[in-house]
Amino acid sequence: MKEKKHMLSFDCGNSSFRMVLGIYDGEKLRTEVIEQTPNDMVEIGGFYYWDILNIYKGLLSGLKTAVLKHRIDSIGICTWGVDFSLFDKNGFMLGNPLSYRNNIGSENLDGLSEKEESRLFNKTGILCDKINSCYMLKGMMRSFPEMVKAADRLLMIPDILNYFLTGTMMNEPSELSTTQLMNVKTRKISLEACDLLGIPRELFPEISTHGTTLGFLRKELKEELGVSYDIPVIAVPSHDTAAAVLAVPAAENNFAFISSGTWALIGTELQEPVINDKVRKAGLTNEVGGFGTITLLKNNAGMFLIQRLKKEYEQETGQKAGWGAFNALGDRASKEGMLFDVNSIRFFNPVNMSEEIWNYFCETGQAAGKKDWNIIIRSFQVSMALSYALTIENLEHISGREFEAVYIVGGGSRNVRLCQATADCTGKRVSAGGKESTSMGNLLAQIKYFEPDKEISDLRRLVLNSIAVKTYMPLEDKTMSLEKYKGLLQGRKS
Repeated sequence: MKEKKHMLSFDCGNSSFRMVLGIYDGEKLRTEVIEQTPNDMVEIGGFYYWDILNIYKGLLSGLKTAVLKHRIDSIGICTWGVDFSLFDKNGFMLGNPLSYRNNIGSENLDGLSEKEESRLFNKTGILCDKINSCYMLKGMMRSFPEMVKAADRLLMIPDILNYFLTGTMMNEPSELSTTQLMNVKTRKISLEACDLLGIPRELFPEISTHGTTLGFLRKELKEELGVSYDIPVIAVPSHDTAAAVLAVPAAENNFAFISSGTWALIGTELQEPVINDKVRKAGLTNEVGGFGTITLLKNNAGMFLIQRLKKEYEQETGQKAGWGAFNALGDRASKEGMLFDVNSIRFFNPVNMSEEIWNYFCETGQAAGKKDWNIIIRSFQVSMALSYALTIENLEHISGREFEAVYIVGGGSRNVRLCQATADCTGKRVSAGGKESTSMGNLLAQIKYFEPDKEISDLRRLVLNSIAVKTYMPLEDKTMSLEKYKGLLQGRKS
C-alpha cells in the first residue's frame, strides 16, 4: 500500500467556508470536514461586501486544527467565481471584495449594444452576464474611482487567499474565465475585451497551471502553526464549478452535470470551446475547467431560492425546520405545482422570496388568496427541475450529443425530491452523489500534483471507488410540463 497523503481542501462558498481533510491511500480518497463556519455578505453604506479577512481567519483556524493531527502534504483553495479585490503596487489590499449581488455592474452591461455583446462573446467565449467581474470593475470605476486608480493588481477570491498564504500573486484560469476578460481558447487575457471595456490590461498577474506549486506557506505562518516542514499550496481548479466537475463520478464520456449549490451550473465537459450565436442565444457559456478542459454550461438559479424560502418559513412560523421536513411540505400541495421562471430578475434577490413568488402566481392567475407554503415548495421543485431539463435539451442540440446520464453533485444532490423531479423532467437517469464534490475535485487536483501521469478518467474512477452514488430513474413523463415552461419563458421575452 502507498504511503498515505494528507491533503487539505479549503472550500469557501456563499453560505459557509470549511476546511476538508483528504486522506488518499492510492485506491480510495476519504474526506473529513475539520471545521465549518457560516459565511454571508455584509451590507455597509448600500453595498454588499465579503469579509475576506474573516474567511482568511477561518482558513488559518482549519490549518491549525489539521496540523495538530497530521503531517499535511499539500493545500488547495476553491471558492465561487467572479468576485475580486484590488491591490496596490506594494501588495496591499485596497478594500474588501464587493459581492456580485450588488447592482453597480448591471448598468454597464445594459449599456452595451447587441453588436458589442456579440463581439465580447466571440473574443472570450464567455456569455455577457450582469455578475461577470468586468462589469463590476466598470461600476467600481464610477463608484470608487480613487480605489481603481490606485490599483496595480486584481486577484480573484481564491487568488487572494493563496497570496495571503504564500506571498505569490497569480490568477487561476478557471476563476479568471468568470471575469469575461479571458480568451478561453488561448487561456490568456483578451486584450480586445479589455480595450472594448476600457479596463487596464496590466491589472492581471501571471496565470497559473493546474497541478503545479503556487508556493509554500510563508515562514511566519509556519512559525505560527508550529510546523517545521514546507507545505506546498497547489494550483487547483479554484472556481468551485470547475472543481466539482472534475469530481463528477461518471464512467461515461457523454454526460451532463448539474453542480448544485447557491447557483446551479448545468453543462457538459468538452475539450474545446464552442463559440457561435447558437450558444450565445441559448444562454450558454464556455468556462475553463480542470486541466485544459472546457465546461459548456449555463449559470442557472440554484439552491439560493430554497435557502431563502426556508429562512423565511422559519421566521414566519417561529420554529426551526430540518431540510427533510421542509422539502416534504411540497408533498402536501393540493396541486401539481405552479410554474415560475426561476431565472427571472425578480427572484434574484427580493426582500421576501416567498411573497415575491406568491405574488407572481396571483398576477399570472395561477393562484389567489392566502399564501400556501406547500404549493410554493412544490412549485420550486418542479420549476427548478424544468429549468434544468430545458438547458440539458439545449446542450444536446448544440453539442450534437445525447447524454447517457445526468450527474448532480454538490449540496443539492441531497435534495431527493428535486433529484427525482429532474429525472422525470429530463427523462434520463440521474445519478446524485458527492455532496463534497468541490472539495473532492480540489483534492483530486492535488493528487495529480503528486501523480502527474493520472488522467481525468483515472481521477473519476477514484471518485467512483470512494463515494456512494444514488440513482433516480424517470417515474413520470413531464413532456407537457416542459412545453408549458417553455411557453412561460417565451411569454416573458415577448
